[in-house]
Amino acid sequence: MNDPSRSAFEAQLRELGYDELEPFDSEPCVHEAADECAMFVMPTRECKNADTYGALGWLVYEGCRDCCEARTRTLNCGGMFTHLLVFADGVLAERFDDDELRPAAAPINDDE
Repeated sequence: MNDPSRSAFEAQLRELGYDELEPFDSEPCVHEAADECAMFVMPTRECKNADTYGALGWLVYEGCRDCCEARTRTLNCGGMFTHLLVFADGVLAERFDDDELRPAAAPINDDE
């Protein structure tokens, strides 16, 4: 990802054929903070029965920096994600994955 902006990342997901982002199933952030933060997560196959990356899909959590960091720490402890990216003020702040983003239609191999 050459452009570290959130808008470029979301455009890349659309180009790769992913559906609209689903909200992350978690308590919403109730804080009013100027430093808007967003966490994008693709769950693992263990979390969601899927044969393609598009079926895994992407989840998004939006809130203040503290709430996003708390959810990021929780997910890092569980390790149940394929990709996890955090954007603060619209710019990539943290990334937890090693793989490139694969097209939504790409099959998930059992040996991965």
